[in-house]
Amino acid sequence: MTNDSSDQEDYPTPGPNEPVPSWPEYNHLKEAVHAYLDHNPDDPTWEDIWRALGAIMGEYQRDAFVNAFDLDEPAERSCIRRLITGEDECPHSPLEADDDPQGPSHKPPASDHATLWLDDGEPALYSMHVYSGNIERLDSEEPPHNLWFDVFEFAREWGLEVSILPKSWYNLGSTVHVVFYPPERYR
Repeated sequence: MTNDSSDQEDYPTPGPNEPVPSWPEYNHLKEAVHAYLDHNPDDPTWEDIWRALGAIMGEYQRDAFVNAFDLDEPAERSCIRRLITGEDECPHSPLEADDDPQGPSHKPPASDHATLWLDDGEPALYSMHVYSGNIERLDSEEPPHNLWFDVFEFAREWGLEVSILPKSWYNLGSTVHVVFYPPERYR
């Protein structure tokens, strides 16, 4: 079924309008995107334009995040307990990451592709890139379970703020970026 313009009048807006007037770089990008969408790559995993854009834009997205949040470098290990307690090193055993049932755990619920970021050598924030299918378990054999509630409960329990950033540099278009930080950091 093809959609002529009269069929599309009832569709929701696709997003921002094109710039008027446009400039040469915008037109080149638009042409390149359309050419990419019209090709058949040798490796079918690259048919997804978001994968290609992620490969191109990942470093830019990461660096923009680091600059926006005023961070210096990643820690050697991604341990959220260090962010909560201010400890200099991760106290957890590499073999048993949550070996202290009384204190904060090594990682929050749903943690995936995580980084503990430092500012002047001190823990500043913890970020993770999660797939919505791993958070919203609606197709499992178990009853549906939405880990977003667990993520926010963890933050509340340990006095952290949470930001959900739609632009993740890890697998752009497939993951969202979840950031934990102490409330005083950005006030």
